[in-house]
Amino acid sequence: MYSIDINFLNDREPLPETGGRESSRPPLEIPGKAALIAGGGVAVAFLLATAGAWVYFEKVQVPKLEAEKQKLENDLGVVAASEQRLLQIRTETDLVEKQTEALGSVFNYIKPWSALMQDMRDRIPPGVRISTVEQLEDETQAAVDPEAPPSAPPPSRLEIKGYAKSFNDVNDFTIVLQRSSFLQGSQTRLLEATLVDNPNQEIQASEDRFEGELKQVVEYTISTQLSSTPATELLPELQRKGAQGLVDRIKTLQQRGVI
Repeated sequence: MYSIDINFLNDREPLPETGGRESSRPPLEIPGKAALIAGGGVAVAFLLATAGAWVYFEKVQVPKLEAEKQKLENDLGVVAASEQRLLQIRTETDLVEKQTEALGSVFNYIKPWSALMQDMRDRIPPGVRISTVEQLEDETQAAVDPEAPPSAPPPSRLEIKGYAKSFNDVNDFTIVLQRSSFLQGSQTRLLEATLVDNPNQEIQASEDRFEGELKQVVEYTISTQLSSTPATELLPELQRKGAQGLVDRIKTLQQRGVI
């Protein structure tokens, strides 16, 4: 009898000597593994950058901007206050200029009593004497607002009283007063002329004096009104009548452009 020995070990190919057992399963390969790892790194870097930026803005930029904002608000407050003060100064300046012009206008209509009396003395005929010159208040004048800027005063009314030798002398005196630059001719008129006993027994002319026993003299009352002609148009006349101070002041106001 024959026996068949089959040794399957001998027919098997020898295993490579690797020093260990090699897995028969191939390694698992993940598609896009490198890109995934790179993307994760980018995400982490982005998160870190975002966190750093937040810390930077929160701790550095925001306080800096807040400080700049506060500084700008303070500067705006200073500018607003300065602008308000500038407007106030402009308002005060305009008011002062208006008051200065108004005062200059009032000054321009002043008639010095010294010049007025000198003009009367130069015009009075012989035989006429002035007893009183009274300035009368205008009862129809409206009440003056104390807060209103000054304005040119209304022409003053005057009442001249005295004595004369005759009615002719009184008439002559009235006529020469109508020609005065300081008075309004149309408003100068004789109100009253009456024969009365001579109170002093003496009549004094402008420069001459004569004495005599007179039984009667003419007592007169003349009403007139100061001229509304500006003083700037009467400078030569004012200078001739001795009002040099007023003339100098008016010329100064003219040079400054006030009047």
